[in-house]
Amino acid sequence: MDQTANMVYNMNVDNISIKRFEKAKKKIIKKYPGAHTVMDPNGQYYVATENGRDINNLQIGQTMNAYDFDGEDDLYGFNAALNKVTMIPHSNSVIEAWLKTEVAIKSYHVVNRNSNKFSDDKVMKKMAKDFE
Repeated sequence: MDQTANMVYNMNVDNISIKRFEKAKKKIIKKYPGAHTVMDPNGQYYVATENGRDINNLQIGQTMNAYDFDGEDDLYGFNAALNKVTMIPHSNSVIEAWLKTEVAIKSYHVVNRNSNKFSDDKVMKKMAKDFE
């Protein structure tokens, strides 16, 4: 389990105030107007975009849409690409779903902002420079 999933997977919301919940909900709705709570077939909750997509797991759909299937003879590359994406599980309560979504959005932002600093190209250039 990667860091993003670990941060949001085991969330205890027993001591969360209504005010704190409303603050998280307001922040999410500002970023995703029309966001709302949805119950999945297993009776768990998640926060969805206006058109019904799970906000916590938007990266799965983005990975699928961006993948080049034309160059594939099998699906090993596609599976490898999907395995790099964190799947955040749905929540047992509405409050947990909104708070988990808030943490996931922050986490993805931090990871995306910093991942450029640690790209494979930059690491290789740094290593090559160190060996000169």
